Amino acid sequence: MDFILEQQAQFTVDIQQLHESQHALLEMQAGTEQIVNRLAAATSAGFQDVSAKINALVDAQLRTEASVKKTDENVRNLTAVVDRYFSEGRNGKSDAT
Repeated sequence: MDFILEQQAQFTVDIQQLHESQHALLEMQAGTEQIVNRLAAATSAGFQDVSAKINALVDAQLRTEASVKKTDENVRNLTAVVDRYFSEGRNGKSDAT
């Protein structure tokens, strides 16, 4: 009978320790969840910032491409004028006159 009472007492102590351990684990899990949530929020904000910067770079690239295209067109027009000037003579008159 003493053995059974001793085992029951030990079982009660073990159950109490398990409850305390479970409580400690739940507290640690809650802390971990807070850390993960903060990390997720910071990561999301970082991705939003990077996305905004990429969008700005894409817009700038599109404007640059349009500007380069216009500059190329202007250079071609200027080259044509200069070619015409030299092919018709220095004063804009042909060599035949």
